[in-house]
Amino acid sequence: MLQDVHSTKISLPVNAPVGTTTVVAAVPGAWIYVHELIGDLAAAGSLEIRSGTTSLGKFYLGDGQGLTEQDEPGSDNTPRFMCKPGDTFNLVVTGGAFNGSIDYSLRY
Repeated sequence: MLQDVHSTKISLPVNAPVGTTTVVAAVPGAWIYVHELIGDLAAAGSLEIRSGTTSLGKFYLGDGQGLTEQDEPGSDNTPRFMCKPGDTFNLVVTGGAFNGSIDYSLRY
C-alpha cells in the first residue's frame, strides 16, 4: 500500500484580523494539508476554517480562549484539514484577531 506522500512540513505564524484572511495561497496542482493550527482570539467571536469558499469547520471561542487542531489522533501525518488543488486555506474571523501558528505541507 502506498503512503500519502507530501512535502516536509512548513511552519508559519498566523495573524488574522477580523474578516477573511488567506493563510496559505493556492499552489497549482497541489493539495494543502493542514497538520496543526494553534492560536487564540483577542476577543470573543468565531473562527471559520475554509478551503476556498467551502467551510471545513467553525469554532466559537471566548475572549482569549485557545484553539489547537492537530493531525487526526492515532494517525500522524494524516492532515486535520485539506484544501483541494486551486483552493486557498482561509480563516474567517469575527470578534477579535486570531493569532497563532500553522504547520502545513503540500501534496502534488
